[in-house]
Order: sequence, then structure tokens, then C-alpha cells
Amino acid sequence: KDCDALMSGIDALRRISGRSRPSVILLSTKSGTPESLGLSSVVDAVVVKPITTERLQPVIDHLIGLGRS
Repeated sequence: KDCDALMSGIDALRRISGRSRPSVILLSTKSGTPESLGLSSVVDAVVVKPITTERLQPVIDHLIGLGRS
């Protein structure tokens, strides 16, 4: 996949920090969860194209909320 090298870098950052940051949102043509789509555990959420504010903003808000916990 195009993003494999990036994902390994993000995974390394998460392991070093011991936290789930940075958060990763995959913009996809397929709907589902990261698990149901067989994605890396680094992907926190999937937003299906076409990307709209109404679809993306709630996901961002949710991930921000998790980061503050």
C-alpha cells in the first residue's frame, strides 16, 4: 500500500511515546471500520469519500476527545 512506510513511522512514534498519538484517519473509497477493512492497527478511523465536513468533523472531534482523556 502507498501508506505502509508512513504507518510504520507512526507506529514507532506511538510505541516510543506510549500513547495513541498521532491519530490517523484513513480517507477511503470503502466503508467500514479499520478492523473490518483489514487495516493496520495504526488507523484509528475510516471516513468514506466523498469527504464532507459533516462526515469528517465528528470523527476529528471524537479523536480529540480521546486524546484529552
